[in-house]
Amino acid sequence: MAVKHTPTNEVHSGTKGGKTGCGFNTSENQSHWINTSDRITCDKNGCKN
Repeated sequence: MAVKHTPTNEVHSGTKGGKTGCGFNTSENQSHWINTSDRITCDKNGCKN
């Protein structure tokens, strides 16, 4: 599953209401995150690999 940060349009590994692969907490500012099936665009450790 992937989650998109809407202000930056960056797609991370993870789900809304949890943490992304690179450590962002998607429970904070939940309106900024949406679950998506888009390709992951974050190249930080944990998301991309």
